[in-house]
Formats: sequence, structure tokens, C-alpha cells
Amino acid sequence: MIILGLAFSAILVAFFVFARITGTFITPTLLREMLAPLGVLAPLALMGLLASVLVIPIAPAIILQIGAGLLFGPWQGLAYALIADFFGASVGFWLARYWGKSLLARFLSSESQTQLANLAARMSWRGVIVLRLLPGPVYPFVSFAAGYSSLRYLHFIIASLFGVFPGLLLLVVAGDMAENSPVVAIVIVVFLLIGLALLGGLFNRRKQV
Repeated sequence: MIILGLAFSAILVAFFVFARITGTFITPTLLREMLAPLGVLAPLALMGLLASVLVIPIAPAIILQIGAGLLFGPWQGLAYALIADFFGASVGFWLARYWGKSLLARFLSSESQTQLANLAARMSWRGVIVLRLLPGPVYPFVSFAAGYSSLRYLHFIIASLFGVFPGLLLLVVAGDMAENSPVVAIVIVVFLLIGLALLGGLFNRRKQV
């Protein structure tokens, strides 16, 4: 069953790559329509797809995180999103830790490699928490930088889960409310993005003082 779930995840990843190339707009509702027919395999497919997106950002992870709440409700959706986050962060960390320079040099520009090296030099578990609070497509970059640094894996993964938890909770709740209270769901997402950006900036300034 796990193999089937991973196979469906691979198919969905291929679909998301195709959607990115063709400019097809993926929504949480479309995601639900794709996953719902899978029945008991739907959670495995969602977790595999979300973990993949957190390593290779072929689509906004926020769509899948909202979709988790829309599909499975707030508590199951949160659990699945956290499990996917654990695996996505871990894969990014260990890829950089074991194959660091050779792997990243193949896929990153020289400018991105320099930014990664500078971030890795300043990486700490506190920095991971702050960076996980910030919205945007920086998630895999943080995982790579942590693996590239001397930060211990246990410290990294605990800080990563701690940092993403508030945002994940609100996104999954927003997904659960999307159909019955769409305006409230939109307000939650907007305030989440603004609030986490401000909070992350505040923590970053305090760290620099």
C-alpha cells in the first residue's frame, strides 16, 4: 500500500511539473478532486507530493497545505502536513549533508551557491525557526543550508517543525473552512502571511542586536 501511495505521488509530481510547464493553475479544490478518488491512499499521495514539493518547489506548498485541511479536516490534515514537512526537511538536509557541493553546484547558479554558503555559515537552530516562520519559496533553501552547515540534524529537525507549526495549523484550518466560510479562510491566510513575515523580521532584528 505504501508503494502504491508513493507511485500515485510520483504521478502527481509529474502532473504538477506538467502544470508548471503549461501554466495550468492548481488550486486546493482541484487537488481534492485529484486525491479523493484514491481513498485510503490519498493521505500517502498527499504526504509524498507535499514532501517532494518541499525539496523541489515545482508548485507552491501552501496549495497542498490548504488542500490537506480541505480534504482531511483540521487535525488529520495537520498531522499529514507535519509528517510531509518532516520528510521534506529531512531529505533536503541529508542531500546537502552528503552530496552538498557536487549536487548543489549542478543545479544552483553561482550566485545562489554564494548565498547558500553565507547562510550556512550563520545557520543555527534559532535561525531555522526564524526562517521557517517567513512565508515564501525559501523552504528548500533553508534545508539545504542547514545540511551544508555544521548544525546537528536533531537540532535542525526539531527547530524546523517548531517553526512551521503555527503557519501549518492556520493554513490547514483555513482549508477546512474554505467551503463553508471562504471569506474567513482568505482572511486567515492573508493575516498569516503578513503576521509571520512581521514576526520573522522582528526575531531577525532582535538576533542582530
